[in-house]
Order: sequence, then structure tokens, then C-alpha cells
Amino acid sequence: MTGKFADADVDGRVLRYICSGEGTPAVVVDQGQGLSIERGFQRHEKFGWAKVFAEIQKATRILMHDRAGLGASNVADGPRAAAEMVQDLRAVLSAAHVQPPYVLVGHSIGGFNVRQFAARFPSEVAGVVLVESSHPDQMARMTKVLPAESPDEPLLLKGFRIGLDPASSSEKIDFNQSATQARALTTLGFTPLVVVSQSPRAFGPPGIPHDVWEKMRLVWSDLQKDLLALSSNSRQVVAGHAGHNVQAEEPQLVVDAILEVVNEVRAGAVRVH
Repeated sequence: MTGKFADADVDGRVLRYICSGEGTPAVVVDQGQGLSIERGFQRHEKFGWAKVFAEIQKATRILMHDRAGLGASNVADGPRAAAEMVQDLRAVLSAAHVQPPYVLVGHSIGGFNVRQFAARFPSEVAGVVLVESSHPDQMARMTKVLPAESPDEPLLLKGFRIGLDPASSSEKIDFNQSATQARALTTLGFTPLVVVSQSPRAFGPPGIPHDVWEKMRLVWSDLQKDLLALSSNSRQVVAGHAGHNVQAEEPQLVVDAILEVVNEVRAGAVRVH
């Protein structure tokens, strides 16, 4: 891995990033909530996003960063939503001299940021990969299948019901506002889109009863399929065994999805279904 972490000065705050590789379109990854890219890279074995980075840098330029409040990146005033996180990302891209066009990769809540980015700067976005992306309708749809609220219910259930409290994490993310902002993207036109989704055989999160998880899983599956409607040039890839963190359990699946979009952008080709 040839990239080294560097600091971008964003309005007096430090945001840590890593960038490596040569070529266009550049790949820009926005990770899930609470996942520090730098800390993941400190593992002895290439794992998760570090593994994805190591493979993609062989084919094109790639940038990943720790959002405000993650790893060594400074905490920002909160709460914060997709618009603020996209503004920070663009400042990091400028500091790293990474020019468009971009293939944007969004995992979990990072999918909201990708959608906000594409809505505001469509001419800069050549392709999109959504890895187990959050969906703006997930709380409304999940609420219909959740059991009656109880005082001791798992935090994850509460999050699906009302959204997590921004103060509960170092990133101070306002999920509800981010979901609203993500709705600004209604279409990518014919921009290549690959939706990478968890396996139907994946185990549910700890603490969630199996029968409840099965109902939630079916809703989540429908939400993932719904993301395909964002582009008339879309395809879904379903993991063989991985759960929500596909990049950790089946990293090659994510690598292949990104390279598919990169190569399609380069070829200007029409995907044949």
C-alpha cells in the first residue's frame, strides 16, 4: 500500500485522509457511521476498507477520509447532516488535488452523503456504488414491522424506530436530517450504479430476536432493491454470506463492483443485462 495518511485543514479543523493510485475516474469512499478508515488501516492484515483500498489503487486513484469525529480527525460542532459532511469531503478532495469525475462509493449512512453529493454536483459524478446503503424511508418502513416499544429494547431497534440521537456518537450525525437531504437525489439518469447488498442468509445483529430480524431483513431487502430505481443503468449484487459490513466479510465483492463501474465509465459502455 503506497498511500500515506495526511491532514487537510478544513476551516481550522483537521480531517485525516489517505489517497493513492493514478488514473481517472477517481474513486471516493464514504464509510459507515463510526468506522475510522485510519484505525482500520492499522491492522496487521489488510482487512475491510484497507483491503478495498489496496486493490483499487492498482487500477485508479482512490481517496478515503475520516469524517469529523472519527479517528484523528477533529470533532466538529454538531449535530451534522449529509450537507455538512459533503462540504467537508469536497474540502478534503481539494486539499488532496483529486479532480472529478468521481466514482462515489457510499457504505451505510455514507450512502446518504453520496446521494447528497450527486444531487448537488451531478456533473462531477461519473458512477456510484452503494454498499448496504441507508435508505431515506427505512425508519418509516421498519416501524411497521417492529414490536411494541419497550424501555429495555436494543439501541439498534430504537435507532430504526426514531433515529439515533446525534449526541450518542462522536460524529454527531443527524440521521433524520441526512435522510431528508438524501431525498434531493431523485435520479442519476443513466449514470452507472451498482447496489451491493447483504446476504439473505446473514445473521441478524446481537440482541434482535430472530423473528423480528427476519421481518426487518425482508424490509431491508426491499429497500435495497428500491435503490436501483435511482438509475436506469443499475445492477444489484447480493453477498453470498456477508451481513451489513460487506467490505469486511466479502471485500472482493466490493472491489469488483467498484472496478465494474470504473471500467464502464472508462469505456463509455452500455451495460447489457
